[in-house]
Amino acid sequence: MLVSAPSFEYFNVAIAAPDKAMEATTKHLAEGAEAKAGVMSVVRKLSSGEIAALRLKAGEVKPA
Repeated sequence: MLVSAPSFEYFNVAIAAPDKAMEATTKHLAEGAEAKAGVMSVVRKLSSGEIAALRLKAGEVKPA
């Protein structure tokens, strides 16, 4: 069985709790044209300045 190389996609999420941010990202991916599955992890918390600069609304998920 051949296994493909990992795919790395990054998302900015305006949710402070890591588990809720991953849940929102999973939902966001499922709503796309092609649902994706795999392992997800939180890389780091965004600062309030970064959230403002990215113009993220509360609870919003955007590709990085």
